[in-house]
Amino acid sequence: MKTAWPAVLVTVALSLAACSSPASDNPTIGGGAVGQISDVTMQAVNGGQPGAATLSESPSVVLTVTISLQQNVPGAQQPASIHAGTCNGFDAAPKFALDPVVNGKSTTSPLNSTLGELSSSPYVIVVQRSASDPATTSCGVIPTGTPSSAPPS
Repeated sequence: MKTAWPAVLVTVALSLAACSSPASDNPTIGGGAVGQISDVTMQAVNGGQPGAATLSESPSVVLTVTISLQQNVPGAQQPASIHAGTCNGFDAAPKFALDPVVNGKSTTSPLNSTLGELSSSPYVIVVQRSASDPATTSCGVIPTGTPSSAPPS
């Protein structure tokens, strides 16, 4: 007996396609046609540095965190990380380490997370004074809820 393999394969492919959904339908994995962006206001702490951070997720679900602080300390490498909690009380153990802030700037990509995960519960971006002085110098709350869509480039 001959089996009609092409017909079987087409049926299986159509069945799988009907069960799948695009990443934009699932907010926990992010994605979407033009990516998503979340802006974070970085507040000065302990006489530290104000600034801003941006979390941007590409359509292929690659998360990039960019930090830009004012009153930078030239040449200093300031540890940065994402912690569960708020600026008034966050978990001492970082959830995600970020590239250090050097001359007021840092870009970490890819980050092994998604905007869906980071906006699902309270998380903060924390910048320390230096590797030898772990005092927090800047802190920003990652907004919870749905991130905005990036404008087409």
